[in-house]
Amino acid sequence: IPGCDAAGIVDHVGSKVTHVKKGDPVFINPTIFCQTCEFCQRQDFYLCKYEQLIGRETAGSYAQFLAVPGTNVFPIPPGFDLKLAAAAPLVYQTAYAMVVSKAQLKKGQTVLVMGAGSGVGMAAIQIAKHLGATVITTASTTDKCQKALHILGADHVIQYSQEDLKSRIQDITDKAGVDVIIDHVGGPQWQTLLQSLKNGGRLITCGATAGYKPEIDLRHVFFRQLQIMGSTMASQNDMHAAMKLIFEGDMTPHIDKIFPLTEAAQAHQYIEDRKVFGKVLLEVS
Repeated sequence: IPGCDAAGIVDHVGSKVTHVKKGDPVFINPTIFCQTCEFCQRQDFYLCKYEQLIGRETAGSYAQFLAVPGTNVFPIPPGFDLKLAAAAPLVYQTAYAMVVSKAQLKKGQTVLVMGAGSGVGMAAIQIAKHLGATVITTASTTDKCQKALHILGADHVIQYSQEDLKSRIQDITDKAGVDVIIDHVGGPQWQTLLQSLKNGGRLITCGATAGYKPEIDLRHVFFRQLQIMGSTMASQNDMHAAMKLIFEGDMTPHIDKIFPLTEAAQAHQYIEDRKVFGKVLLEVS
């Protein structure tokens, strides 16, 4: 059963669960940490040697009922929209770890976020804008470019299907380059990304949807002292910090479309057809 994210109403709690009760609205943290390995013991949960992802190693949220450890369930503020809570945890904690904890993006810096229409891209743009950074992002269509500007608040959008990525970044930054790149795409454009960083710039990657074997010129890395960091999911602190921003209204997940659970296949096809901008939800009636 797939499905990492979920929000809903507690139906039953185990005898040791005290922080939520039957009837409470809750969301889940999709990552189950072992709590015992060397990394968990020093609170570096995102490095857990035995982590499991709900919907990957365990039965997921494409279901009427979902059973998860009590440590992975957290209350939702009264009156907060369950749909927004369901759309947030995985992508916002991932983006928060990349933008804040790993890249340490600061107010006044410039960041390039690849793929505005993706969940991580959406979250990274909003988090970067909240920090006071200048945000450049990419999208494939005119419609997605407009949504990146007017819904997510990006400062500049490059329509990569029509424009040259490297030259547009040079134009936007007056050839200075960007301080940070947030990437989940990978593929052949990595060399362009490295060339688009300022000296000492940071590239944070959490995926490789366009290919996982990019060619790079290492001279750009060591001569210009670039930093390349991998990132997957987040620490508990990052997750709570990201959700706090959402619950307090500092940013809002953009929900593109909601399908009933019975149309899960159609929802997947909608994503594979690259029609989506933001998040797609499944609703259990």
